[in-house]
Amino acid sequence: MTSRIGVIGAGGMGREHITNLHQLEGADVVVVADISSESAAAGAHLAGAEASTNPMAVATMTDLDGVVIASPDDTHAELAIAALHAGLPVLCEKPLALTVEDARRVAGAEAAAGDAHVQLGFMRVYDPAHQQVAVAMADLGALHHLRLVHRNTNADWQRSLDTVVSQSIVHDIHSARWFSHSEFRSVVTQVVRSNARIEYVTVLAEMTNDASVVIEFAEATYGYDIEVVATCAHGTALAPQPSQPDVRLSGESHQHIGNDWFCRFSDAYRLQVVDWVAGLRTGQVTGPTTADGLAAQVVAAAVLESAATGQRVLLG
Repeated sequence: MTSRIGVIGAGGMGREHITNLHQLEGADVVVVADISSESAAAGAHLAGAEASTNPMAVATMTDLDGVVIASPDDTHAELAIAALHAGLPVLCEKPLALTVEDARRVAGAEAAAGDAHVQLGFMRVYDPAHQQVAVAMADLGALHHLRLVHRNTNADWQRSLDTVVSQSIVHDIHSARWFSHSEFRSVVTQVVRSNARIEYVTVLAEMTNDASVVIEFAEATYGYDIEVVATCAHGTALAPQPSQPDVRLSGESHQHIGNDWFCRFSDAYRLQVVDWVAGLRTGQVTGPTTADGLAAQVVAAAVLESAATGQRVLLG
């Protein structure tokens, strides 16, 4: 059985999904939509698909078996709701929405549909290094402290704090919930700026299982680099770095890190679509859900509130 897939958004993220789906046996990307005709055509060419400049039309194509939403963040909620109304399963890139209200609207539309239809693109749960930490933690007793470090390479443009949180830190928020199997109780946010530019963000959080979490985010660094350290009652688990060769050349030795998340999480993105397509056949969502997206959005709002007020913010 081959699943007919539509992909909305043909930027970098959309092209990653198109490529992975096209290489997956049992998946057929039949249409790619983007408001840019050039981008739509380029994305469609990757899979020999039809190109469209009408994302909403693709979100409601009832002859599809599923739709991937990889369009700009501010379009996610409306496109997901439209797809749900059309009865289509969805793989939606994070964030689920840009506001808690809109995230709740998506959750409401899914509830009205009667079953879980939306898988959210928190792909780190598919990353082998993250999974190894989760497995190791099972033998280390109660989690005491979790440190999540997220170094980015956005040196060429200036992002707002809202964008940094919704595009980057939201991943760490979900990771904290996933590793701890608990929810956020409170957050305190500190932001370091150089002129108007955000350089560094720290989030100190308490979880409902009494573990503490520190999220450290750096905007412009040497490369794209992720660290996870889980300190538990009987030991500590650290995420291994992805395997890379030690290259020795011209009197130097080095390992490649990479400048973006596509390199770091290539396996995770591939495994994510494998799992999603398998879920299309069984009618089940086994990856991150709408509920995870809504929970992350609530915490993201609290992170921004703490940054604005300088105060600790309690979550319900």
